[in-house]
Amino acid sequence: MGRLDGKVAIITGGTSGIGRGTVDLFLKEGAKVVAADLQDHKGEAMERELGANFSYCRTNVAHEDEVKNLVDHTVKKFGRLDVLFNNAGYGGVGGELAEIDMAGFDETVGVLLKGVVLGYKYAVPHMKKQQSGSIISTASVAGLQAGYGPLVYSACKAAVHHFSRCAAMELAPHFV
Repeated sequence: MGRLDGKVAIITGGTSGIGRGTVDLFLKEGAKVVAADLQDHKGEAMERELGANFSYCRTNVAHEDEVKNLVDHTVKKFGRLDVLFNNAGYGGVGGELAEIDMAGFDETVGVLLKGVVLGYKYAVPHMKKQQSGSIISTASVAGLQAGYGPLVYSACKAAVHHFSRCAAMELAPHFV
């Protein structure tokens, strides 16, 4: 019997790196898992490899309609949502402060921060209804200490850390 028997999880950025490792661990522990990513070739291969307790859903976490679709897909396929792992990310726009490309800034903030906010927005109603759930968001030491990553990446990771703490305060009364 696994520690996650009967649980359903979404893992964004789930086709590689930390996300893929989490997919494998959660499945081993008994969860049903939906991986969200933009790497279709990897997601489709994972569907063939991992079986009926796994599903891939192409999702750009910076787009609200795609995150809503991800959560709807998960609940329709597996009947509930117990865990959301906001893990999608990348290094994002770099460069000197005065030279930051604003289109790159918007894209970086969209993936690293807006994607987390959208994940909460669409997962929380299902978790409130169940009176249970867990949301995990990948942050970074770069969000806590200057000098460990690009400026915009670091600012987004700091925001994810604080947003998660504030969301926990807001949501705590619904899960006691």
